[in-house]
Amino acid sequence: MEDFWTALENADERSAVAQVTEALDQGFAPEDVLLEVIAPAQRRVGVRWAENRLTVAQEHAATAVSDRAVTAVADHPAARVPARLGRAAVACADGEWHTLPARLVAEVLRLRGWHVDFLGAHVSARQLVSHLHSTGPDAVALSCSLPVRLPVAHAAVTACRAAGVPVLAGGAGFGPDGRYARLLGADAWAG
Repeated sequence: MEDFWTALENADERSAVAQVTEALDQGFAPEDVLLEVIAPAQRRVGVRWAENRLTVAQEHAATAVSDRAVTAVADHPAARVPARLGRAAVACADGEWHTLPARLVAEVLRLRGWHVDFLGAHVSARQLVSHLHSTGPDAVALSCSLPVRLPVAHAAVTACRAAGVPVLAGGAGFGPDGRYARLLGADAWAG
């Protein structure tokens, strides 16, 4: 993990991608690479940024490298799993631009056999419900990293539930124990 962290710190995409590809080639499970290498290193990026030890530009560069590493994992032959469990939509709440946590969830769901529609950043309740009506997912995973986005997250949760689709709320914005997710009507919560 330290070598991957060094790649992030240096915005070294080639090294990061080579490391995750090598791990997969050696037989490491794609989910483990996502959750035990990329996610903790990215969490460290966020902590360093919050401590003012990384600039915004450095944080963005490191996140871009992590995102590229996630793509490398997703594109690897070891990550090719047929969709057999159902369909899930994964989106970030309106105004939420931190997509990497949601992207990690989307890729883990794919690895576990779900057909996933990853909708990305800044998805309004209206856009999300339109997607639900056109694709009919079994569930929605809604990401919110900042508590300031809770009012729009609430609108999305309410709209999804009104459309009959359960919502898994995720991210630090919903509180450390998910208390806000429950208050906003989400069916489940994950950190």
